Amino acid sequence: MASHKLSYTASYIAIKFYGLTLDERIGNHFSTATKNFYRNLVAFLPSHLSWYQNSLSKSFWRKLFIASEELLLPGDLMHIICRKYYIEQLIDEALSEGISQVVVLGAGFDHNGKFKANEKATFFDIDTPYMVEQKEDFLRDFGYKNSNHHVCSIDVEEQNLVDVLTHHPDFDSTKPTLYLAEGFFDYLSLSTTKQVLEQIRSLTPNHQLITTLFALEELNFFYRSSFTSGVAMVGETLKLPLNRTEFIQLMKDHQYTLQQEISHQQMYDDLVCSTGLKLPVMKGFYILTFK
Repeated sequence: MASHKLSYTASYIAIKFYGLTLDERIGNHFSTATKNFYRNLVAFLPSHLSWYQNSLSKSFWRKLFIASEELLLPGDLMHIICRKYYIEQLIDEALSEGISQVVVLGAGFDHNGKFKANEKATFFDIDTPYMVEQKEDFLRDFGYKNSNHHVCSIDVEEQNLVDVLTHHPDFDSTKPTLYLAEGFFDYLSLSTTKQVLEQIRSLTPNHQLITTLFALEELNFFYRSSFTSGVAMVGETLKLPLNRTEFIQLMKDHQYTLQQEISHQQMYDDLVCSTGLKLPVMKGFYILTFK
């Protein structure tokens, strides 16, 4: 993503999450504070996006929105709910096991730092300069500032993660650290992905990594085209040319061991079925934990 532009991917994730959690069958799986965070966030977005706050609050428009989204790319909506739900659980699990520092790569408008950062766990949200500026404004305007939650500007295509974080007064390379890469590596080239993994490895010897992966080859041609063209329409590009097996091998090549894998089918069977909704989770979507 360009370092001087709003991430429309991050914006639409927030919009979709807000709209979907208005349905109690989905919303009951998230705290009121988290739902209010995204409601306020949608209101904060530029006017050509913030109108969704009012329109999606109405059942008719929300149903129309869901139907149109499902027609173009079945499972895209519920994959957003699932990634937020399971990543929250995985972060909580990591914190309970002694993680005391969390770095959110390509953080966008992620909410976890606001609610989970405390004197025992420091959060660092990493994103492009413009997105950092936008998030800082949002956190300030809605009273979400947290002294243990830091928002740091970096363009990973041009800058070294080590240089940025080691110069931050509150970052400690000796702490057990969790890196969260939600919707991050998919937008990087293979060479940049390798560089970031090497930087993480040298930065914090004691760490684990949670990442999402879109294995696009699992979608049929029409839905794969719909996904990639939709990303392109908002000025972004999926760059990582790896399927699931190749990505796991890449991680092994960088001394990572797969600890946990949550597939789209598991998400459907576990979370979606509990809501009673007849909405799929997008094929090819995975959440992976490495150490």
